[in-house]
Amino acid sequence: MELKLSNGHTPNGWLVGPWNRVWDEFERGLTRNVAPRADVIEDAEGYRFYFDMPGLKADSADVRYDDGSLVIEAERKSPEWPKDATVHMAERASGKLYRAFRLPEDAAHENIGASYRDGVLEVTVPKRPESKPVKIKVQFNN
Repeated sequence: MELKLSNGHTPNGWLVGPWNRVWDEFERGLTRNVAPRADVIEDAEGYRFYFDMPGLKADSADVRYDDGSLVIEAERKSPEWPKDATVHMAERASGKLYRAFRLPEDAAHENIGASYRDGVLEVTVPKRPESKPVKIKVQFNN
């Protein structure tokens, strides 16, 4: 985060440098545990959760059911820059990613599935069969 003026300009130099360092430390503290953005969709079959989580390695995602909640945890490592490199900007968040959702009573936690593709983690939670509507055929006696 940088100090910005109301006219949109970003001041530079020795006077604002200390303020920018303060904001950087403040922002770094906020991004230690990142809550990934999510979409939650319900249909007749169940619930689908979509999490924006780009840059994950195969072994870094942990999806689990814990005491009535769907828990998503992962870690995105900070890039390693060459020792002699000058980093002019580093805005991508790194650190622990965490999100938890309390599942509804009709969720079948035994059959939760998860897949990761193109930076999106998709978690499917089916509904219990007894909670799905059942069509009953009406017998007409004429």
